Amino acid sequence: MSKSPSQNMEDAEFEHAFYSFCTFVSLLHGKKMNFPTVFLKILENGKIRKMFINLIGEESDFGAIQKFIETEPSITKSKYVTKFLNKNKGILL
Repeated sequence: MSKSPSQNMEDAEFEHAFYSFCTFVSLLHGKKMNFPTVFLKILENGKIRKMFINLIGEESDFGAIQKFIETEPSITKSKYVTKFLNKNKGILL
């Protein structure tokens, strides 16, 4: 099933916001970062997480994190993300 023009526009806006935010986080920390590292910064820092939530139009931490994983599923294979989540169980609860 093909997407409607409005859905295509929403998807394009989200994609632009997502990649712009990842660039912003990299610039904020003064170095080039991969997606797992940006994801960790979002998890670690509540202010950055709130900015991400607002920018992409989500209503909850969980929804924003889920959207990040859907957009860049490669982060689920990162040993650093797995280690962080195991060490900080319940961070988003």
